Amino acid sequence: MSEPPEMTTFMHGDHSKPDGYVKALGPDTGLARLFAFFESDGYSDPSAAWQAFTSTWNWAAPLTTADPAAAFGPGPVVQPAMSGFTLSGAWHVPSYDGTAAWLALPLGGGEQQGRHATVAHGDPDLFVVPSEALRSAVRGFDDGVAGPLFRLEDVHVPAGFVTHSAGTPLRPGDAAFLWTAVAALALGAARRMTDVLAGSAPNTASPAATWPMPPAAAAELAAMLHDERLSLAAVVHGAPSVRQGTPSSVEERLAPLVRQAGHAVHQVVASVYEHALASGGTGPRRALVPLIEGSAPILHQARYVTELLPPDGRSSPRRAEQGDYRRISG
Repeated sequence: MSEPPEMTTFMHGDHSKPDGYVKALGPDTGLARLFAFFESDGYSDPSAAWQAFTSTWNWAAPLTTADPAAAFGPGPVVQPAMSGFTLSGAWHVPSYDGTAAWLALPLGGGEQQGRHATVAHGDPDLFVVPSEALRSAVRGFDDGVAGPLFRLEDVHVPAGFVTHSAGTPLRPGDAAFLWTAVAALALGAARRMTDVLAGSAPNTASPAATWPMPPAAAAELAAMLHDERLSLAAVVHGAPSVRQGTPSSVEERLAPLVRQAGHAVHQVVASVYEHALASGGTGPRRALVPLIEGSAPILHQARYVTELLPPDGRSSPRRAEQGDYRRISG
């Protein structure tokens, strides 16, 4: 099967120019062009691509957002942790009725000084957690206006559930944009891993005879990703931008394919990681482990992207309790 036209020509992101990044590709861009761009961007440099995306687009903007409760003690504290961050502090959740599957917890304006770390201007400052995190939190004062007060202590937030409040806010109706971008980034990152495994990625050495994965197995992983790319490219082919009005039929076909692509990418990455570890300290491990770690935020997001931002703010058919996001290691 040949590649759809949109898959044959890629644009590479200029991560040093966020303004240009915003104007070039966003909710006003056709889905096919978005998919081609972000798949290529994820392949080129997954870590830089994700940093540019979350710095440019505040994908958490449509979620229920809490307010830091600075008057009730020290402000929120964030600390880097394995594959993400730990978050502590107190927040008011206005009009919280327990129905929102996900909540966005901001650190607050300006530089935040915590017990363990300083989060400076320009660093991620908006953290998304499942509403279930509040069930075990300490609930406090409610003045009827600010909403109930919740205190969290060292809640783990994967890197893929963190974004920048200074980014351009997405709208509830921009779900298909986020789905397309994240799925494409994940597929691109995984494609680079299989190419590194095969020794065909740019700036990588040819595979040595001691590489633990047989060429046929590596080719099978690459073929799986190829099929997922074709399936998604076919759905978004000719689709307008979300701001022009993505047909509901496209969203209905896109959502399950995005979820399917996310699962396929995790299968590929798990297999690649297993073989990288089996190689000990040789070339595969040195090349692949940093790439996998740099791609982890994309993989976190890809697993739950259709639940994080359902179309038009509707409740997700697969709520957060279907899985514990804290167990995702990327």
